[in-house]
Amino acid sequence: MRYLLVIFFLITTKCFSQKKYSFDYLIEYNFRSYSDTTSNKKIYYLTNSKDNSYFAKIESFDTLNFDLELIVQDKIWTKMKLSRKDFINAKFINLTCNSSLIYKNYFKFRTKEYKFEIIKDTILESLPLNRYKLEYVGKRKRKKSFPVGTNVYIIANSTDFHSPILTHSTAFEEWKEKGKIPNGIFKEKIFYDFKNNIDYKYILNNYSEINKTIVIPDNCLEN
Repeated sequence: MRYLLVIFFLITTKCFSQKKYSFDYLIEYNFRSYSDTTSNKKIYYLTNSKDNSYFAKIESFDTLNFDLELIVQDKIWTKMKLSRKDFINAKFINLTCNSSLIYKNYFKFRTKEYKFEIIKDTILESLPLNRYKLEYVGKRKRKKSFPVGTNVYIIANSTDFHSPILTHSTAFEEWKEKGKIPNGIFKEKIFYDFKNNIDYKYILNNYSEINKTIVIPDNCLEN
């Protein structure tokens, strides 16, 4: 197994050539599984409110460390361990690597099998909220051996300053190709399985402004 070596600095040093990914929001969710309660946990996202083509997903590794997964749609994927202390204190996260980070989405054609649909506003905690869903509209029948489901997004009020948070590559490609969904941080994301039962939810706990940058030298991206 190949490993990515991670070095964190409070002040970044300049590289000859590098990619920089800036984040202005930290968003905290409670992940709740209805099929396996042992997988319930907190999940954090680092996002750029104006550019949803990349994000970082953060989960607890242990009491001292986080697991951080960086995804740049159709370009980069990597997962790394970092100390909680360094993550909190560091403005720049500088990576060195000994493996390729290149990620390509070879399933863009799947957008033909899915569509976004705006659904009637819902009332949650006495507030009207926008909703939309991403559902499978392909010809194959949903069944246990083909467990395609539906994601329903309920958008938090007063968050239209933020581009849609679409962590799945098919959802992102569908939005990029057709758009037609509102901006906003989702207050809940609910996944319904092929039997239309709730499998899991992401429930918004908090979001706050942040200023962090992940820096990747170009040589990390060589084939």
